Amino acid sequence: MRLTLELLQQAPQSLNPAKHRQLLLRGFKIPTIENLGGTDDAYECLDLSDNDLIKLGNFPPLKRLRVLMLANNRISRIAPDCFDPIPHIVSLVLTGNKLEKLVDLEPITKLVNLERLSLMDNPVTKVKHFRPYMIHKSSKALRILDFNRIKDKERKAASLLFAGDRGKKLLEEIAPPRVVGKEQTEKVSEVAKTGPSTEVVERIKKAIAEAETIEEVTRLEKALKSGVLPDDLKEPGQAGPAEGPEQGPGPMEVSEGAAQAEGDTPAAAS
Repeated sequence: MRLTLELLQQAPQSLNPAKHRQLLLRGFKIPTIENLGGTDDAYECLDLSDNDLIKLGNFPPLKRLRVLMLANNRISRIAPDCFDPIPHIVSLVLTGNKLEKLVDLEPITKLVNLERLSLMDNPVTKVKHFRPYMIHKSSKALRILDFNRIKDKERKAASLLFAGDRGKKLLEEIAPPRVVGKEQTEKVSEVAKTGPSTEVVERIKKAIAEAETIEEVTRLEKALKSGVLPDDLKEPGQAGPAEGPEQGPGPMEVSEGAAQAEGDTPAAAS
């Protein structure tokens, strides 16, 4: 169900125990954040738990919003500017989502007023140094992480862990910038350059036609789909026995080889 103005008007409203006015949008299978400007920034708490959100972002300016509840969605990405329009968030609940990498949490660390954060039941919580990383990267305002109070001892340990050159290297290892996406796009662009080449396509098609096993056909079909020329087909002029400049390996070379093997046959033929 889309998050429409009609749904916003019909959704239950109440005062929570903290005396925050809250809008309850739980369990509507909402796939994306949209139209929240229709709330007129009237709520301190938004409950969007138990929906189908995949990417978090697209919030309008909501200066009054303090509590954002997003438990049990399918969130795997957070837009880099996700929290810019809602900078006063104090409590953020992301329990039971699909966040996997520490770098995915970078937008959360920009919330300077954040005091309580729950990331329980996300794959990222099993990443090595998850807790000290969040303690180190987040604002000092963060007091409770995954329902456990952050102790001074933990803050000191996190600071020591990521201090100096060794700490920088560790950060780069456990939370590298999202270069992976760039590498993938570079690979795709390389494939795009290679793929459209009619020469490459024809070579692979010819190899498929001449293949003798199903495994070989499958391998070559994958290569044709990706547009990447297999290594064994890359240099036919150099790798093969022939040096034919115009037509490559063909019947003439085969006949010449057979003639030389027979010794005197070429002379007799001439």
